[in-house]
Amino acid sequence: MVNSLTDDKVSQLACMVRDKYGLDFAPDRWRDLRLAIENFQTASTCFCASGDCLDYMISPQAARKDLELFINSLTIGETYFFRDPRALDVLERDILRKKNGQGSGTHGAMRIWSMACATGEEPYTLAMICRRSNVRCEIFGTDIDSRALTKAHEGSYRKWSFRSESTVFRDMFFKKSGPNAYFIDQSIKDMVNLSRFNLIGDDIPLTLMEMDVIFCRNVLMYFSREGVNMVLDKIWNSLNSGGWLVVTPSESALITAYGKFEAVNFGSVVFYRKNEKFIPEKIKILNSVELEKESVLSDVDLIEEQDCFSGADHGEFDFSADPLVQEEESVTDTDDLSKNDFDETLSISGNFSVKVCNDQVRLLREQGDNAGALNLLKETLRLEISRVDRSAVLLSIAEINADGGLLDEALEWCQRSIELDRVAPYPHFLLGQIMMQQGDFAGAVAEVRNAIFLDSGFIMAHVVLGNIYMTRNDASAAARHFRISLQELEKVDQEELVPYSDGTTAGRLLEMVELVQSNLEQKEV
Repeated sequence: MVNSLTDDKVSQLACMVRDKYGLDFAPDRWRDLRLAIENFQTASTCFCASGDCLDYMISPQAARKDLELFINSLTIGETYFFRDPRALDVLERDILRKKNGQGSGTHGAMRIWSMACATGEEPYTLAMICRRSNVRCEIFGTDIDSRALTKAHEGSYRKWSFRSESTVFRDMFFKKSGPNAYFIDQSIKDMVNLSRFNLIGDDIPLTLMEMDVIFCRNVLMYFSREGVNMVLDKIWNSLNSGGWLVVTPSESALITAYGKFEAVNFGSVVFYRKNEKFIPEKIKILNSVELEKESVLSDVDLIEEQDCFSGADHGEFDFSADPLVQEEESVTDTDDLSKNDFDETLSISGNFSVKVCNDQVRLLREQGDNAGALNLLKETLRLEISRVDRSAVLLSIAEINADGGLLDEALEWCQRSIELDRVAPYPHFLLGQIMMQQGDFAGAVAEVRNAIFLDSGFIMAHVVLGNIYMTRNDASAAARHFRISLQELEKVDQEELVPYSDGTTAGRLLEMVELVQSNLEQKEV
């Protein structure tokens, strides 16, 4: 029973999970620990009550096998093939091909480690990339979740693991075994060495030393403050001099705050290099991509950011022409839509609505059918819908294109969405993210600031701006935006998901930002 799981006992459990496995469960997340204990007790025949199960888990008698099963229930292993295609393109073009035969492995093989690889999509993606470019490699995938590794060893995947619009790799390296099942080619499986590894509790074995590239994506955000630094210490020690660390943009501030790695921009993509001679005040920009010099905003400037809308690049911000000021009007003009967009015309009932469309699109995307979702959205544009609804449909099309790596198309659809609804903050935020991926940092900053002007409490916009300023070593500007995001996060339920944060709760995001803010303050002292 839940009542037998007292705060005192759950606190001890949280400490054990943090100390042994580095996973951070603040009081606002103790509900997750209680639920995991209840589920473990229900699945086991050894405990009469959940309280007995909790007592066992925090006792010295707890078997490693049982602890592993319990920890597995706390970790999230959701991933898919060819995630973040632009980062993968940079890796293949600018690192693997150029260093082929010069790695630290046997006969110059590039040694690559995929940390927290879950069910194996990431290391197998890296293997397919190396195969395509004829790169000699040694690839390692590790995870704490033994069940996920078992699935990775099996190499069987459903359609949901393939989010990219292109089916080239799927057709080349997978064999279909049913309507929604694919087996990866044995030759790709043989290129990857899979093993269980606890990033916190285990010492790095010799087989995982002298790495040329380490992928640690969507991992650090789940660790405690001490856990983040502990993992980064291990990564630093594992990498060869000149080796590369790859993380997600949302975790870049944690790397910058750590202070050892050199941030290197390849156009719009940032990788982190182990360079013992690196001076943190300097950032190397490759491919002649320079950030536009801009003044640091004061807190008052945040209120006056309407100036961001002026100029030829972003158009005049005319409230009188906005749909929220004018009376809403129906929009049915489809002259600007290519006929090629509607090769498969869908039948739409008379009871159809934009809400029904959104629900169907969400279901199609969950099933991995992005093409079907796009067809439905584009067909919806033929209906008589309001400017705001039409803008939302255009934005959904932009999101699908952006997720598939079609950035030019995504940019166009996003701009068309903004033309119909200029006062919606999220389209500007999405446009900024697209521009950032394209290497247009000045445009990205301007659009994210537009989003903040329209919604001063836009949490993720402040976090993204803070990350950008961190990569530019502008600690003052970064600290201000992180401070505002913390103020906004404290206003909401800590278990509530933060909009546009890829499913991160307010409590967890608050912990991450606090960690970065703390490291910033320590460096200023």
